[in-house]
Amino acid sequence: MRESLINNFLSISSIPRLSGNEKQLSDYIVSIAKRNNLEYYQDENNNILIKKKGNIEGETIAFQAHLDMVGVKTNNSNHNFDTDPIEVLIDGDKVTAKDTSLGADQGVGLSIMLTLLLDDSIKHPSMEFLFTTEEETTFNGIVNYPFDKMSSKQVINLDGANDDTVIVGSTGDIVNDYKYKCELIKSDLPSYKVKLSGLNGGNSGENIELSINNAIITLVKLIKDKNVMICSINGGSFENDIATNCEMVLKTNDNIYEMFNGFDIEKVNEEYAFSIEDSKNIINELLELRSGYITGSTSCNLGMIRTTNNEVTITYLIRSTLYEELDSFNDKFNNLNYGFICEEKYRDSIWSPDSNSRLLDKYRKKYYDKYHEYPKETICPCGLECNVMKNRISDLDIICIGANIKDYHTTNEVTYISSWVKIYDILIDLLKG
Repeated sequence: MRESLINNFLSISSIPRLSGNEKQLSDYIVSIAKRNNLEYYQDENNNILIKKKGNIEGETIAFQAHLDMVGVKTNNSNHNFDTDPIEVLIDGDKVTAKDTSLGADQGVGLSIMLTLLLDDSIKHPSMEFLFTTEEETTFNGIVNYPFDKMSSKQVINLDGANDDTVIVGSTGDIVNDYKYKCELIKSDLPSYKVKLSGLNGGNSGENIELSINNAIITLVKLIKDKNVMICSINGGSFENDIATNCEMVLKTNDNIYEMFNGFDIEKVNEEYAFSIEDSKNIINELLELRSGYITGSTSCNLGMIRTTNNEVTITYLIRSTLYEELDSFNDKFNNLNYGFICEEKYRDSIWSPDSNSRLLDKYRKKYYDKYHEYPKETICPCGLECNVMKNRISDLDIICIGANIKDYHTTNEVTYISSWVKIYDILIDLLKG
C-alpha cells in the first residue's frame, strides 16, 4: 500500500496541473476508470466522478479532492508549469520538490483516493470519488458540478494538512478585483525599476500574519507621500497566497537609492506614467486595503496586483466565519473613494460546524481506537470546497482531513509518506464499518 501511494503520487506529479490546466490529469484519471471498468462521469469543466460498488453493506461514502495545484518556483528555476513534470525528491520519509512547489496540496489527497479506488483487497460499502478543478482560483469546478450525479450523503474531503486534526468548518470568502483606469501622461522624469522578491510566503489561510507586510505593501509604503509617478506595478501570484514578490517602475526626481535603500534598482527608459494624482490614488487604495487579521473572525489578503497598459487591477480576498463581518468589510473596501471599480470574482459560503455529524463521530472513534486519543477539531481559516457541497447537497454530512503538509504553496513545501499511510489506514478502518 505504501508503494501504491508513492507511485500514484509520482504519476500525478508527472502531469502539469495548474488551475485551469487540469484536462490532462482529468483524462488520465478517466483512463484509470475505463481500464478498471468503473462507472464514471466527466463534465465540461473536467470534474470527474467515479463510482465503485461495495462488497459489504453500508451507506455509500464519497471522497473528494481537487486536481489543481499552485505553482511557484525559485528565482533561478527554468521550470515551465504548463509542460514540465514536478521533479519529486524522496528522502526516506520526506517528500519535497526540486526548485518548485510540490503540489502535495492536493496531490497527496488524490493519491490516497486513487489507491482506495484501485485496492480490491479492502472491505468497503459503495464508494464515490469526486475530483474537482480550479479550487486554488475560481472554485468553478465545484460550483458548477451537477451534484445530482452523486448519491452519497457522506463526504470526506482530503484537503487537510495535519493528520491529527479534523476540519469541521471553514470561513466564507469574497474575492474582488479592484480596477483603476485612466489616461497615462508623457513625462521626462528619470525612470527606475525596483524589485523585491524572496519574502516569506505561503497560503493566506495558514500564514495570514505574513500578509501584513507582503511584498506589494512593503514597496508601496516606501512611496507614500513621495513625489513619484507610477508607470507600472506588478506583484503576487495568486489571490489565496501571500505576495512574496513585487516589481514597480516609477518616475521621480527624488533620490531613488535613499527611497529604496538596499533594494534591487535598475535605471530604465519609460516614456509614460500615471499622473501624480492617479499615482496617489493607487497608493492610497493599496494601503487602505488592509491585510492580515482585521478582527478575530475576519482576515484579508492583498494577493495580486497587475498593470496592463493604463489599467491597474488589484485582486483582494476577504475571509470570515461571520456573514455580518464578511458583508460589512466587503462594503467598506468597495467604497474607498479612490476611483477604483470593484468587480466580484467569486464568493464561497461559510461552512458552520455540525454538532450532529455522525461521520465526525465515527471518525473520532476510529482515530481513538488506533491512537488512544481523539483528533483535534478545528475551523479552517480559508474557504474549502466543503462549503459549496454543504450548501448544494441537502442533509450532507461532511468532514475534512489530510496528511501532514508544511509550507504548501511555496518552494519549501514538504510532506511525509508515513503520514499518508496513517490517513490511509484510518480510512480503511472507517470503511469496514
